[in-house]
Amino acid sequence: MIQPTMKNPLKHRQVFDYLCEAIEAGIFVPGRRLPSERMLAEELEVNVATVRRAFRDLIAGGVVEKRVGDGTYICVRPKGPRENIINFILSNYEGDVQRELVKLAVEEGKRLGVGCRISYAGSADLVMQIRTFLRFRQPTVILGDSSIGEEAIREIGRAPGLFVVIANRLDHLGIPSVIGNDYAGINILVHRLRELGHRSIALLHNNSGHPIENTQIAVWKSCCPEAARPELEFRANVPSGEHPAEYAYEKVLRSLPGSGATALIALNDELAVGALSAAAELGRPVPASLSVVSIGDSVLGRFATPPLTELNPNLPEHLRQAFSLLRRNQELSYKLELLRIVEPELVERRSTAPCVAAERMERITDTPLQS
Repeated sequence: MIQPTMKNPLKHRQVFDYLCEAIEAGIFVPGRRLPSERMLAEELEVNVATVRRAFRDLIAGGVVEKRVGDGTYICVRPKGPRENIINFILSNYEGDVQRELVKLAVEEGKRLGVGCRISYAGSADLVMQIRTFLRFRQPTVILGDSSIGEEAIREIGRAPGLFVVIANRLDHLGIPSVIGNDYAGINILVHRLRELGHRSIALLHNNSGHPIENTQIAVWKSCCPEAARPELEFRANVPSGEHPAEYAYEKVLRSLPGSGATALIALNDELAVGALSAAAELGRPVPASLSVVSIGDSVLGRFATPPLTELNPNLPEHLRQAFSLLRRNQELSYKLELLRIVEPELVERRSTAPCVAAERMERITDTPLQS
């Protein structure tokens, strides 16, 4: 019961715990309507918004459901790991990669004969969703982008065998992770551009501070001596949750002139599309005057103009390994496996060209924009 005198800014967590305990004790049972949000708010002496937030986290965990015009019901008595459902949490930014991951996760679930429950969360919502899945022992895969903060990591650490994080390396914290081989990936792109004669390779990134992005930047700097020139690092400064294309466009428009770059590596397809538009406006057509490569191989990159030469991170294998690792760690919980690495592949398309013509045109057109 929530005490009315408590000055707790996390009161919704107390409501959440109260509801969980009532469900586990059989006070609320499947098939019977729960008290309304208003009735619970009056009983617990909290406001309706607090109850609504606690319900929202239980709904995301598949524990309760809202029926339009009829109220809120327990879906089924939580069955823990035997429920045969895997949760997949993505950030609340919905881009091409996220949509593709959802499709692949559902397909992988069907292949394995398990359900796949998809949910979206920002950094605040993620913590409460994780608490729900912990409470009812539900196995969960999480897309490890910027929404995973310290509090979420602490919660996962309470039962790491229930979770796998993809696209973020947290194995050093004891959290099972599936990542792409970013060391090999950036080297593959740089090697291909070197084969085409490029010696001035710029890097375009979100500047998010994400560990994977930091690794990619470090690898670029280690294998490109020209990276010592600060004008070749294009920081798009994309705010969390925003689409990167517009920020990439503005950054490339400002920074490409005078940089001396004949090739550009974009760390995702949204950035690359913005770069293509900026290059065209500057009179640096791709690939005649500027070679552009990207990481992602999403629909956006495959149907860009021109279609992008890409590093395919092999998303299907990420999901296969994540589901496999989750199952393995549940079966052998006394000795968790913490890391699996997926190898990327280069996909050649029409956004790259030998550097001879590029350097000639770059000398002609590479003049800074007048402010």
